[in-house]
Amino acid sequence: MKKVFYILSMFLSLAVACDKNNTEVEEPAAAPTALEFASETIAGHNTIIVKPEDLASSAPVVIIASEDIELTTRTAEEITLNFKAAEHCLIGRYILCIVESGEASDASFLAEIRNAFTSARKAYLVSYCNGLAYTAAMQIPDKFNAYACVSATINPEVYAANSFTKPVSFVHVHATENSIYKWNGVEGESAAAPLSIGAIVAVNECTHYTTTEILPRKGQGLVSCTTYLGGLNGHQVKFYTVEGASNGWCDAEFEVYNQIWNFFKTR
Repeated sequence: MKKVFYILSMFLSLAVACDKNNTEVEEPAAAPTALEFASETIAGHNTIIVKPEDLASSAPVVIIASEDIELTTRTAEEITLNFKAAEHCLIGRYILCIVESGEASDASFLAEIRNAFTSARKAYLVSYCNGLAYTAAMQIPDKFNAYACVSATINPEVYAANSFTKPVSFVHVHATENSIYKWNGVEGESAAAPLSIGAIVAVNECTHYTTTEILPRKGQGLVSCTTYLGGLNGHQVKFYTVEGASNGWCDAEFEVYNQIWNFFKTR
């Protein structure tokens, strides 16, 4: 398996402090951590793996499945920086695995990819512009500690052939004017966003919810977050509603990755 490694250095400020009565200078801060980028094929899918070079193998892994990343025509840096991976891998201290994948009716390959990280103590799944997170939550609910879906919904055909059988922790991010995965769904193509997350809320048997507003970035559309609580075995559900048109990551409106990671790391 061919691996191509790149190093992306991020420099940190060095703090130097002197005591007025002592000329001894404190030791400088540790050298900045660099990121390692590796291109691999796992379970027949092109992937890029990103991690801080000094990260323990037992660190958690976040797997992102997307059909829009174009692994064959773009460099690892271009792809991961688009997802702000450098910033989040370093701060969150986790492994990131980006998988080139579109919509699929069988999520078993995601289980194989997760199994490739045998030492990772926890694993999380994000599907971007496809409903694979929902498919996985139905077919392999025990394989990931939490799931997230950004700018997509349940595939009706997949849902007709499967069902949610176990509670899972889940995050959904969706814009009200998404032109591909429409908010109210498209018959035979995509379920409505509220109904998609509602299926998770139902199997979790959540008992109550709270809704808060998030200050939008750069004057963009309003973002609200509904948190469903009281789920079985402590499982929780979050639904981020982005007012306006966005078919993508919605990062112009709020810090999507921060919100998802903050949820994941508590699961």
